[in-house]
Amino acid sequence: MLSALITGTSTGIGLETALLFARRGFRVYAGARNPAASEGLQRAVADGLSLTPIALDVDRDESVRQAVAQVGPVDVLVNNAGIASSAAVELMPMEEIRALFETNVFGAVRMMQAVLPSLRERRAGAIVNVTSIAGRITVPCHGYYAATKSAVATLSETLAMEVRPFGIRVANIQPGVILTPIWGKREPAVPEVSDYGQGLARTSRLFLAQMEGGTSPDVVAEAIYRAATEEGPLHVLVGDDADVLAVARARATPDEWVSIYAEPDEQRFVDRFTQLCSAEILNPPSLNAQRKAAAR
Repeated sequence: MLSALITGTSTGIGLETALLFARRGFRVYAGARNPAASEGLQRAVADGLSLTPIALDVDRDESVRQAVAQVGPVDVLVNNAGIASSAAVELMPMEEIRALFETNVFGAVRMMQAVLPSLRERRAGAIVNVTSIAGRITVPCHGYYAATKSAVATLSETLAMEVRPFGIRVANIQPGVILTPIWGKREPAVPEVSDYGQGLARTSRLFLAQMEGGTSPDVVAEAIYRAATEEGPLHVLVGDDADVLAVARARATPDEWVSIYAEPDEQRFVDRFTQLCSAEILNPPSLNAQRKAAAR
């Protein structure tokens, strides 16, 4: 039986991924800081799935060492554990920045370094890192989170080059806005001052517009499973909004992207962003549907 070690499995993408792998025949080790508090994990065990919850805090070297020693060699590592926080570059406290990088970047690195020796020895296996469309684009008051995702995307590409000779696959999953509680797990770093209000409002508008039709965690789980079990691309976009934003960002130079968000007139900003995306991405899907119906 193939085995998978998955981090951040208490809720959302991680939980759905753990359940999917177990239902498809994997022996799953579901890592979470407090697995006993996850109703989803406990229900999976009660249902008889081949799933073992394990205490795993990717921020701590000793926790990672103990977890990997407990489960032994695995065939697949899914780095899903992550936290989110938003604030302007000037305003986010250093401890909050460190927390983001500790979990999102260094946590993923700890896990990769811990499992790679056994994967390399067996010359087989897969590492799947779950990042975000934020690894390709960034918007105001989202820079530090985006920087962590960009860092892991770059590491994924580097690692893929290093370990392909050993038969190890690497994939970087980049979802758009997901229906997941990650953004509700942490309070904002600090209240935004009025000088940054416009940028924060525009970022919030984009985020909230896509939340209405956000991608379900089970869709991301399916993409993770395919990446772990089949040959495929290194970078995998998941979600319609991720596809739209990736294309839009590729069309614009860095200076053009900055100038759109720095546009002083709100309607001009909306018009330019919509034209770049070739889609009404700043409006919820239901509003766009209403407008199309009214135009008929």
